[in-house]
Amino acid sequence: MKRILLGVMLLGLISVVVGCSNQAKGNSQVPSYTLRVGITQNDVNAEYLGLLKFKEVVEEQTNGDVLVETYHSGQLASVPDLVEQASVGASVGTISDAAMLGDMEQVFYMLQAPYVFKDQIEIQKLLDSELFDGWVNDFSEKGLRILSFNFLLGERNIATIKPVLESDDIHGNVIRTNGSQIVDQSVAAMGASPSGMPWTEAYAGLQQGVIDGVEAHNLAIYESSLYEVINHIAKTNHYSLVSALVVSEKWFDKLPETYQDIVLDAANEAGILASELAEKQSIEYEELMIEQGVEFHEIDTEPFRELTKNVFSRLGLEKTREDVLRILEE
Repeated sequence: MKRILLGVMLLGLISVVVGCSNQAKGNSQVPSYTLRVGITQNDVNAEYLGLLKFKEVVEEQTNGDVLVETYHSGQLASVPDLVEQASVGASVGTISDAAMLGDMEQVFYMLQAPYVFKDQIEIQKLLDSELFDGWVNDFSEKGLRILSFNFLLGERNIATIKPVLESDDIHGNVIRTNGSQIVDQSVAAMGASPSGMPWTEAYAGLQQGVIDGVEAHNLAIYESSLYEVINHIAKTNHYSLVSALVVSEKWFDKLPETYQDIVLDAANEAGILASELAEKQSIEYEELMIEQGVEFHEIDTEPFRELTKNVFSRLGLEKTREDVLRILEE
């Protein structure tokens, strides 16, 4: 009798386990939508940590029906390649700075133009404006959807082998840039010779003497170990790095409206988190680089401000600049 009861109990337990297993299988599903997002920075960078937040929110709120795959350190492709792939409909995305997007639509140059904004509060004021909303909507015609443009990643400075203590000191220096028109024009106006090259080649370029320095923010400098091959950072603060999470317009349009809202909200959350982390990391990295022997120099930025004023006329951005300044004054 005991054996019969034990058998019944075992059968009951097996039924429960099988039932639970079948129920779990029934709840699992193959994602209806997949997005692969890649960046150049490494896996401890604020950008990437923001992407992980984006992935977490999207997958949780769509119950896994939208899968977000994240890639760091250029594992997926370079940022320009990903932007191009997204523009022709591939299910990919990336975080691109304003200068690179400005090469496609010049109005975005204003977010990475020299000495336009006093601080991040002014940047946010433009981002919240109807003028900026119009820029984003028009950009969809390029095949790209800007999910959020609120990755505020820090002030850009001039990091060099030899010290730059005043504006004249930058003359004769070859400075690495990302090759964007607005950045090249700004660096040239400051008095240096811009040299466009992939960020991943900057370390070797400095080591081999191909370039004399880079224009970059603390996160990029420290996380790429450039403190090993540069000795000085002049706090020119010529602009803040403002970047956008960008995906294919075709991919975005395929999503149900409820999913679109989730993706947009998640991108905004990701940008807020990345910006907060970037601010903390920038301070921490400066201290660590000082410990490594890098000298930071507080310099008079007014001469650089004067030198770069002609950049707007050269690129035909005077009217756009006036529109932006009008918003900042409101």
